[in-house]
Amino acid sequence: MPKCIKHIAFIGLVLLSGCINVKEDIVLKLNGSGSMHLAYYIPEALMKDQNGLRNAMAQTGIEFPLTEKDFDNQFAGLEGIKVKSVKVSTDRGYYIIDGRVGFRNINSLKMSNIQFTIKNINQNKELIISLINSMNKTQKSNSKTQMNYDNVLKGSLANYGIKFKVSFPTDIISANGNIQSRDVTWDVPMNVFLKSQAKEMELRAVYSGNPTFFDKIKDFFR
Repeated sequence: MPKCIKHIAFIGLVLLSGCINVKEDIVLKLNGSGSMHLAYYIPEALMKDQNGLRNAMAQTGIEFPLTEKDFDNQFAGLEGIKVKSVKVSTDRGYYIIDGRVGFRNINSLKMSNIQFTIKNINQNKELIISLINSMNKTQKSNSKTQMNYDNVLKGSLANYGIKFKVSFPTDIISANGNIQSRDVTWDVPMNVFLKSQAKEMELRAVYSGNPTFFDKIKDFFR
């Protein structure tokens, strides 16, 4: 198949394939350590052309794992980060990569264009989840084929989203997400963010830096 026809076929496949969704559930402990349950839901139609998909991700800076090895590699070299388990399955037209990760310090946790940071604010603490707009960092190229990948992913990510849920060890004081007890959730429509002119998006939550005696006991079992 001629190269240009192959790229056109891949473009059509992406546009018809549905949406990519990512879910991150994080349990945060008092000392900044914790665990993360991370799941990627990728339409099976996209998986039929993994080489094309990898090329597209390389061009746009949007990255997600396509194999168990990819899942491990995204945390390679990060101090204090350990992948505990990874499994791959299919369900209802989706290819699912589901893994669990432990971390000694959430400040060391990074994934593609996502960074986690805890800062001290007076007597409290603030968790900041920073999302970098990778569409604004695409490499310049004279290749029409390479530029097509950028345009295609912008159009194909109409329902691309990431859902974060963080369970905090103390009371939550404020957040720009949905607060329920000591959990905060953020539903991020990545298609809107990636197509915007913003270079970065910050998800924030301030929680108490003065744990009670019972908070410390509960933290031991988290």
